[in-house]
Amino acid sequence: MLSFTDAAFTDIGLRFFLIDELNPIVKRMYEWNIVSYYAMKLLLPMLLILIYYFTKNRRWINPCILITVVLYFFVNIYHLIWISLGVQGGWLTFNPLA
Repeated sequence: MLSFTDAAFTDIGLRFFLIDELNPIVKRMYEWNIVSYYAMKLLLPMLLILIYYFTKNRRWINPCILITVVLYFFVNIYHLIWISLGVQGGWLTFNPLA
């Protein structure tokens, strides 16, 4: 879930020119094909989970999963901060569907 919200918030920010993608690999993927961007953003965490289930010695994978979840958590907090600042500043508005 955190990987999807990261991908969606990043997509919104890039579409509305609110942010710049700092990761050159992700930026190139996004500019090349939006479907591949979402696939990569969603499949990499799933790959980590698959490795977890197929690995007998999980001592090394547990910290990797923990670090991934913590990083996604902070990235999503960052996204929520710039969205709230954008709404407060008036350069990002939401029009509810009538």
